[in-house]
Amino acid sequence: MTLVAHTDLDAHKYRCASVGEERTILVIHKQSGREKTFKTRTEFWGHHKKKSGGWLAEVNKQRLEKGKEPFKPEDFEIQDKQEIKEPLANILHTCKLSVESAVKASGADKAVYYIGKGESFRVGKSTLLEYKGNRTGILKPLLLDEVSEYLTRKFGAEVITDLEVDDVVNMNAYRKKGHFQLILDKDGYGAGADMFNFQKPEEGIVKTDCFGKLFIDTSGKSPKVCGYGRMFKLWQCCSGDDSDNYYANCKSDIAWGGMSAYNALVNCQNDKELFEAAIGVFKHLYPEPKVVTGWRGDEILIDWKYVMQECFTLCHMLRWEGDEVHLLDVFDKLKIAYE
Repeated sequence: MTLVAHTDLDAHKYRCASVGEERTILVIHKQSGREKTFKTRTEFWGHHKKKSGGWLAEVNKQRLEKGKEPFKPEDFEIQDKQEIKEPLANILHTCKLSVESAVKASGADKAVYYIGKGESFRVGKSTLLEYKGNRTGILKPLLLDEVSEYLTRKFGAEVITDLEVDDVVNMNAYRKKGHFQLILDKDGYGAGADMFNFQKPEEGIVKTDCFGKLFIDTSGKSPKVCGYGRMFKLWQCCSGDDSDNYYANCKSDIAWGGMSAYNALVNCQNDKELFEAAIGVFKHLYPEPKVVTGWRGDEILIDWKYVMQECFTLCHMLRWEGDEVHLLDVFDKLKIAYE
């Protein structure tokens, strides 16, 4: 059997384009105009939310010992800096090796390549929070355009617009014997097509068109929820995604996160139990309908069904063109009483 890898070049272009550049921040004290360069914001002010720790905490400790007022984070202006440190030829060579290494590791006999351009259709589908709207202000690599053009030309990649490359690789591999996604994105674990994560080659080709499972990975600095199949997709729906900017509790007053969703779903034994548990999550988060303000500034009447459908739509990878999942139809098919 011929193994065909449907390869997401977006997984390579951002990482490789960043390899040859150095990023720093220039911190300017507004009142005095004094400047100092740091590698990261964390190095300057410590914890990104608490703004505690780092260089600023040390300086304030010294100021307090001298009877001076401590500096506040708002006393400073921060400018992001990027500088290319590697010749373009070296960066492009790194890109080539990255792609070829991933294909080789997967054991594919043939590879088909795709690269993305433009905005995802999911932006239009999102109403509560803007899909990937939290990426505003994030600097793109200086050589991203050059790297994208090189990868497109070098590997004869199909340029994908409107849809995301994740969707296209899933659509082209879905339920096709010997075809699989060659990706990095975690969404692939619940997408439906077989997949190979080139950063975790020890997993081999993972089958995701199944009920699946959830488990806790404790190998890193902090416990992480992992899994595959419909279990993983519903976990994403019931928790959220920092990268894509959707959260089950985005308009709820209840604290909720990945571990909460894991605990709610982990013991499910079949699809009916899984969707019933997911319904329980959203009913818990939204016990009553209410009016909220969406990311476009409009007022929206929401209930648990509205938010669950939006979260599912944003985490669902297309399996074929026009693939839409209406959750109320799924509930009816599974004979779930949801009202």
